Amino acid sequence: MLVDYHTHHHRCGHASGNLEDYVEAAARARLSEVGLSDHSPIYHLGEDPHALPGTAMSHHEFSSYLKEMHVVRDRFRGRVQVRLGVESDYVLGWDEHYRALWRSMPLDYVIGSVHWLGQWSIFSPELPVGQSPDDVYDEYLHTTQAAARSGAYDVIGHLDCLKTRGHIPDLRLTPLLEDTVRVLADSGVAIELNTSGWRKGLGEPYPREELLAVCCHYGVPVTLGSDAHRPEDVAADFPRAAALLERVGYTSIMRFENRKKLPFPCAEREKRAGAKVQFSPNPPSGVSRYSTIAVLGRPRQPPGL
Repeated sequence: MLVDYHTHHHRCGHASGNLEDYVEAAARARLSEVGLSDHSPIYHLGEDPHALPGTAMSHHEFSSYLKEMHVVRDRFRGRVQVRLGVESDYVLGWDEHYRALWRSMPLDYVIGSVHWLGQWSIFSPELPVGQSPDDVYDEYLHTTQAAARSGAYDVIGHLDCLKTRGHIPDLRLTPLLEDTVRVLADSGVAIELNTSGWRKGLGEPYPREELLAVCCHYGVPVTLGSDAHRPEDVAADFPRAAALLERVGYTSIMRFENRKKLPFPCAEREKRAGAKVQFSPNPPSGVSRYSTIAVLGRPRQPPGL
């Protein structure tokens, strides 16, 4: 059975439904677990406790969010396992803030997402003044590496989310991108296969298949998330996601309890060899710039298991 560890609700200001609605949807989808992971308050934009209404909950709402999650978990005990989580920003220079904050909270897991490069949102249609797409992409990957190394997070959210507004200038497996995957593997942090990219019309999830295969090869653990902002989107496209995980070589997904990873088989089948994904700088027309060129043996065990 599958899990959905990335869901939102009305407190963030751009989602509908309450926490119970999402757990009910998970029960209807026959998930074994659902994680509640609304956007945490924004801390890096100044002293205003609600700097961006419609983007994240205010500082003052977080305690009530925690209390309600516990109530909902107890209410659904025996029907579906509810995990307590949050989707947190990661911003360079804020490592100690986020580390201390999330270690003080009674959570099962924390998703760390790079939504901001300084004060610039990656969802902005315009690039920062004076920066090129290459500049932004390099900073995004270095920031992702820092998030993984920070020790504040259990999961790195929507790994290649910078593509949402077309800000990734080169979708090939660049040296910096491969270095970033190695950092993820060495840190022990998981990634999520986030299915919302399909719903946003991108034609692919986060991360894209080729990047997911690279993560599998290097032993980066994975979990599943719909990034649902409506109850009806809980577990959206999960059969498609499960098939994709098998195709690139994953044999287990991660569950979380009290900030600990718990591997869970995603298919009852023999482990498959990991595929080395490389790119061709000048592929023939109609051929992906990535190509699976060699089978290098079993992926190494994800660290920390």
